[in-house]
Amino acid sequence: MELIGVWGSQGSGKSTVSLELAKNIVKETNENCLLIFCEDLGSPLSFLFPGLSKSGGSLGDIITSAGFSQDELKKTLVSHPKNQHLAFLGYREEESKLTYPTVGESQVIDLFITLKQIFKYIVVDCKSDFTTDLITKYVLQEGKCLMLGGGDLKSVAFFNATLRLMNDYPGFRDRKIKAVNNPWDFETWRLIADKYAGTEYFFPYCSEIQKMYLEERNIEDLDNSKRNRDFSVEMNDLTIQLLGLEPISKKEAKHAKKIKKVSHRRSKVVEVAEYEQ
Repeated sequence: MELIGVWGSQGSGKSTVSLELAKNIVKETNENCLLIFCEDLGSPLSFLFPGLSKSGGSLGDIITSAGFSQDELKKTLVSHPKNQHLAFLGYREEESKLTYPTVGESQVIDLFITLKQIFKYIVVDCKSDFTTDLITKYVLQEGKCLMLGGGDLKSVAFFNATLRLMNDYPGFRDRKIKAVNNPWDFETWRLIADKYAGTEYFFPYCSEIQKMYLEERNIEDLDNSKRNRDFSVEMNDLTIQLLGLEPISKKEAKHAKKIKKVSHRRSKVVEVAEYEQ
């Protein structure tokens, strides 16, 4: 199991980047991927996918269940009809941690042991306040960490106050990658980004992502238009580094696209032939 936590300041766009990363992992690997939302107050499931409000169950319900089975866990997962390789797990609308009994470390470990049998990749949208969330703590201990900062002074102040505490977590201390995200439409964010030492990735404001969110099309891939190019390039490079994949050259990508088109045409020919018979 490849475990990746997206942790950072509030308002830095953690949920958006987590979703784009999970989608990209599926696209690059064609493997099953789970996205866990740790936030319980204003669950991302409720505003990213309001149309799925009646699907699956709650993270709070399954993690506080004693001795749950793999089948019970699968019923709790939220899936989207447009991406069968990607599933979600989180608290639901009008819920909070106070809705359920207190969770212990052993329950978090049991959850990930069971998830390991189902998913090859797990992305966790961590809580900014890691001291109050055991799932976030577990990911920062055991997984890789994408440290995400926002392009504002409030985010810089947050990291200055917390980074010393984070050195107790091996996933953050030894396996972190720094990125800065600009979720707002302003240009001065790069001046702020320079205040994060050693940043590797810079995600510019992407109007298409905001539009997809408002139209409940978050599950769709970004198109290859010029307005999305900078964001897509950063996300593709980040995904390759996190998963340890070999970058594909332009020539290889073009060849793969050609093979895919030929394969699609052949499948259509077979369908027509079977229909005529």
